[in-house]
Amino acid sequence: MRDFEMFSAAGNAAVCGIVDEAIDRFDNRADAWDWAAGELELLAATSTYGEADDTAVREAVLEELLAAFPEVTFKSVRA
Repeated sequence: MRDFEMFSAAGNAAVCGIVDEAIDRFDNRADAWDWAAGELELLAATSTYGEADDTAVREAVLEELLAAFPEVTFKSVRA
């Protein structure tokens, strides 16, 4: 299981589910991030997973989304 900097294995599993759903549901990083960030806020509102909106957790989620939706780089072929 991936580590999302949550305090428990169950917390990591919950965030992993959010990330996997964001990757499956959306076809670009911006939309996936917007949805995932909202889900993290909802998860953080629970008494069990209050750390879900910590910076370390958000950064770990963003790293996964960056890997899933890499930036396309276009280079000119003109000399």
